[in-house]
Amino acid sequence: MPPRTFSLDLGRTSNYVCKSCLAYLRPVNSQPPQWLARQASTARSLRSRTRKPAAELKEKDPDPAEIQRMLAEDLFNGSEAKSALDIRYYSENIKTGERKTLQTNEEFGEESTGLDHEVLSSIEDLERRMLETLKMIKILEKEGKKKKATQLRKQFKMTIGTQYNRKIGPKHMTRAVLRIPGFPGPKFRPVEELNIFLARGDVLKGGVPTHTDLAECWKYYSSARKMLATDWEKVPGEVWDFLFRVLSFESRDNPNRMQHIYVLAKDMQTANVPLNDSQQLLAIEAMFIEGWEAEAIDAWKRAVVTIGSNRETFKPYYELGVRMCSLHGDTERAQQAVDTLLRSSHKPNPRIIIPVVRALAAKKSTLDEAWERYRDMRTLLGDSMNLQDYDEIIGSFLTVGAVEQALQVFVDMMFSEAIDIRGRTRLPMTVGNHFFTGKWLKRLIGAGDLDGAFKVVVFLQNKGITSSPIQLNGLIAAWMRSGVAENLEKADQLAWQMIQARLDFVQLRRRQSIMKDIVTRYVPQDGPSFKDKDKQEQESDDTEFKCLTRATDETFSLLAENYCSRRLHSRLEELFKVLDQAEIGPTAFLMNQLIRSYSQAGNAKMAVNLYNKMTQNLGVHPDGHTFLTMFNSLSVNRLIQRVPRLSELDAFAGRKFFKDMVEAKWEFDTPELFGHLPRTILFSMMKAKDWVGAIVACRAMRHIFGFHPTDALLVELISGIGSLQVKTKKNTLRLTQGSRIIERLKHDHRKLLIQQGHPGEEMTPEELAEENHVVFEQIIFMKAKVQRVAADELNQAIDEVSREMGAYDIVVKGDQEAISKYLKLDRQAIMDMQSM
Repeated sequence: MPPRTFSLDLGRTSNYVCKSCLAYLRPVNSQPPQWLARQASTARSLRSRTRKPAAELKEKDPDPAEIQRMLAEDLFNGSEAKSALDIRYYSENIKTGERKTLQTNEEFGEESTGLDHEVLSSIEDLERRMLETLKMIKILEKEGKKKKATQLRKQFKMTIGTQYNRKIGPKHMTRAVLRIPGFPGPKFRPVEELNIFLARGDVLKGGVPTHTDLAECWKYYSSARKMLATDWEKVPGEVWDFLFRVLSFESRDNPNRMQHIYVLAKDMQTANVPLNDSQQLLAIEAMFIEGWEAEAIDAWKRAVVTIGSNRETFKPYYELGVRMCSLHGDTERAQQAVDTLLRSSHKPNPRIIIPVVRALAAKKSTLDEAWERYRDMRTLLGDSMNLQDYDEIIGSFLTVGAVEQALQVFVDMMFSEAIDIRGRTRLPMTVGNHFFTGKWLKRLIGAGDLDGAFKVVVFLQNKGITSSPIQLNGLIAAWMRSGVAENLEKADQLAWQMIQARLDFVQLRRRQSIMKDIVTRYVPQDGPSFKDKDKQEQESDDTEFKCLTRATDETFSLLAENYCSRRLHSRLEELFKVLDQAEIGPTAFLMNQLIRSYSQAGNAKMAVNLYNKMTQNLGVHPDGHTFLTMFNSLSVNRLIQRVPRLSELDAFAGRKFFKDMVEAKWEFDTPELFGHLPRTILFSMMKAKDWVGAIVACRAMRHIFGFHPTDALLVELISGIGSLQVKTKKNTLRLTQGSRIIERLKHDHRKLLIQQGHPGEEMTPEELAEENHVVFEQIIFMKAKVQRVAADELNQAIDEVSREMGAYDIVVKGDQEAISKYLKLDRQAIMDMQSM
């Protein structure tokens, strides 16, 4: 290794001093660290040799320059004996576990940095030249020779860049001029990792860093900050510019952009590195976003002479001031900044008025000023004002409850001619109708402004316009989908107000029907009617909003589904009690929710009674979801431990449910139902040990559902339903064994087909489907055999069981007329469902 040159300027040399040298320089009274006592025997001669100079050092206090010279002569004189490491270091291969001893400084450098000796020497020489040149440039700048310093800086970049902007060392690594010198050794490993990142040539490729570049840049810089803080002057200005350019890149992949800019700007300020005008603007904005609002605004005010007067930064400077002052509540200064922009010759974007409108609308005293500012922006933008601009203004007014102004903005957006609705007690017909207001509510709900939509509902009702049930049901559903506790409470409250409005309407209708003649005889002609009286009572009660929109069956369905999913069984029962009072007939959806709720509450008997009552007495037509719910209510699907007595009852109930399902008129409406219902039926009957019922069900569903067992379903049937639910070693073994059994059954079936004359070539889709049906029945026979039930007994019982399940004409006779009558899905729909 070539000898290093030392001078009195310690800033030009490496900060790394080996442990033996530290022991040589340590005072006698200091306690030796633990690592010094655990070194190998080679360190003993070193300690015996260094104790005497340490005592002399205490007495004479020699000159530091002399110590530096002695170290240079002793450790770096190029001799092979003294280039050896005084402390043993080892390098271990992680893959092989081999460990070797590092003999020399060169080997230690290669292991710690990943670079060979030649590359390290080249880098050290570059660092030395960079430090010397940078120091000379700083001296020239201090002496006032800025022109000469600028010329020297350009020449320095050109020379070093030409020499070192090439690939050296490993093939995947490219060393460029960007490097932080003066931090060698393993102690400063984070700085070396940052240097490796800076040397990559693919960062900011095409001026756009990738997500990985942004993440790694902050990772390496944040790790090296603590070490760089010991000597900020060693960080070149080019490195600061590069880091700022990467970390300040605006992208979705850089979510913590402002926080990183804030930290980096603080470090640059500590290092006395001047920020250019654009960087100062970003630093002020980052300071504001990080919570230092007053300090950021003060910094913005002080920069009016410098950044504010610069032609290139004039526009972004005042736009930043408008946004910060508006958010801080200083509307007066924000308006001054806006006026300065609008009067300038820089062609400002009129949309900068939007933050001012939002800030002015937050106070009732300045609401009129906010409206005037909106009119100014609309005039300036003209036809270029888009829907997003209108939505921003509408949201600004709705947030603070200024619904009238928000409605006027929406009217401006929808109509080209001027229609002024502000201050009117009744809205004009072009605006005050369900079609127009419904479009606005739909837009607000779709944009997620649910609170704003509710404010519009209240405002419209006060103006005499009652929102339609479809609009309010959409708002209730959106509140429920959010899952927020506050929104769920709002949805529940609004829905029950609609139900109460429905109950009041029914009661009033009954009362009017009974007292029609009395009202005609005894109430004066000019007296108030029931409708007028009800309206007067509503107008007198302004303390709380009372919804006048009447609930529909969709409102009840929304509440029922919500209560069922949240397992609020008592609330669901209360809802069904009110359903009859509201004179709204029960639907299949409402019945399904109540049945599911009873099943979840463990009251399967009540679920069955409810099903029988609604289908037989109340005339509710069940659908596919009803039967899926009923099969799930069986004890074999609810209880972890099966009870033989209950399993027998489940077998009987399952056959009855299947008969009702076959005879009922319904169709598949979703692919999910098409996939879940047949699977649930087969598993329910197999778990109840109803082997004949499972065979009949599969044969019947083949004709009326177009159902064919899949290979995955066959494996799950032979392995057990729990084998796919929990991934354990035992279940994995069961699935493997089940797959082998299915393969063996298929092999036997194909062997039998070849004996019967099949060519043995590839099978058609119809033949594959038939094969899966045969394998399914073989699985049933195998499981029944374990229960000591012979296959002949099952075959003999098929006729009787198929009659019990309402599928005799379908399974035994194969009557095409009966199959067409009970078909639940047309052929094309079956093919579409199976392809999903």
